Amino acid sequence: MTGDGLVLGVDVATAAVRVLAVAVGTGDVVATAQAPLPAPASPRPGEQEQPPVHADVVRAAVRAVTADLGPRAAAVGALAVTATSGSVVPTGPDGTPVGAALLYADRRGAAAAERVAAATGRPVGAASTLLRLAWLAAQDAGGGGAGGRRYLHVPDVVVADLTGRLVTDTSHALKAGIDPVAARWPAAQLAAAGVPVAALPELVHPGTVVGEVRPAVAADLGLPPGVRVVAGMTDGCTAQLAAGAVAPGRTAGVLGTTLVLKGVADAEVTGFGGAVYSHLAPDGRWWPGGASNAGAGVLTGDGGPPDLAAADADAARLGPSPWTVYPLPGTGERFPFARPDATGFLVGGGSPSPAELHRARLDGVALVERLGLERLAALGIASADHRVVGGGTRSAVWTTIRASALNRPVSRPAEPSSAFGAAVLAAAAVTGTPPVDAADAMVRRAAVVDPDPAQVGPLEEGYRRLAGELRRRGWLDDET
Repeated sequence: MTGDGLVLGVDVATAAVRVLAVAVGTGDVVATAQAPLPAPASPRPGEQEQPPVHADVVRAAVRAVTADLGPRAAAVGALAVTATSGSVVPTGPDGTPVGAALLYADRRGAAAAERVAAATGRPVGAASTLLRLAWLAAQDAGGGGAGGRRYLHVPDVVVADLTGRLVTDTSHALKAGIDPVAARWPAAQLAAAGVPVAALPELVHPGTVVGEVRPAVAADLGLPPGVRVVAGMTDGCTAQLAAGAVAPGRTAGVLGTTLVLKGVADAEVTGFGGAVYSHLAPDGRWWPGGASNAGAGVLTGDGGPPDLAAADADAARLGPSPWTVYPLPGTGERFPFARPDATGFLVGGGSPSPAELHRARLDGVALVERLGLERLAALGIASADHRVVGGGTRSAVWTTIRASALNRPVSRPAEPSSAFGAAVLAAAAVTGTPPVDAADAMVRRAAVVDPDPAQVGPLEEGYRRLAGELRRRGWLDDET
């Protein structure tokens, strides 16, 4: 594959599949397509599932891209798939789904948490991937192993459809308790959970070429023969790649429904009661960070503005909020602190109008981002160059608030999507280029957003109020 070739980045989100065709030499996006996924369902409290149609929807989106490319589709040499971690699917021995995908927030296996923790001496969260696997294994008692059920992550189902190989990467599987260095499943935890190791796919490191698109599938999709399929990473990691934040000193703020903050280290970093964890990168470095439940999702729930652009304009006019908000849409926080009982709050005199509440929420997410970066800094994760990606970057008002809360410039790439990061990962793997070099060659900055001097001081006061309230509630220790 040459610098004139193309790669595909495939992002399997909860609501839709997005596919980008990207030029290896320049990072230009030359074609894109999106196809919707069925809305998740909640059959009972604590359950969240989705019809397992992900492979079919990926095929539809890839066909749309190759149709748009026309003759240029012959230049596609590789692809990689990214998704949210922790969503699992029961399949037959060939990787064909036989039941609904249990999404990352599904808690139907929570009853096994105490048993697994007692057997292994390690606490297990109610929404752990391991517990969803335990629930599936219990439904398929005696299954697993040769000729029986297999339990795959959502991107694994897509890779199985494309290549015929059942394999998962250590990034998507990290929250199942795997050993990312040895690429090994956690035998003791699986035994305690009743999950047969034989029911799980082979583990490989991100960036590994796992196979080629099968000839019949390639013909169906309009792809040339020999397109290589590269083991992916979670959408948070591929968003980090899309930001180009894959060298020490660079950090990424991924603002979508939730807020993910990630950095780079030479050794594995964990801390704050599991709030910070690390993915092993293809180059042997570690990408530590955490995922907050705060994010843009708080803007679209009950009481959210019907017109976000108009609400942002009002927010810019109002300026920094006098109210102190922790912007959680539900119960529980994972980062910058781990508190399953945390709930959102608003502190201040009187009741804010809808416009004032919107501004307070924008400020709150920006201040959580600052707190998260300071927590990472306390663990030695430097942030000399902060880059912002995700759907939240579409709001120029919000991006300025974020820069002002940090009191330093932030940069936004031209294509701030996980699909683009997956394309960078594919390009790095098939050209033999280190990920940092591939990102530097392909990621282009669209803008550098400076802090607004008029907002810096009031947001500093807001940050101190927020940190004080978190300490008062006992949710934040004094390490930051």
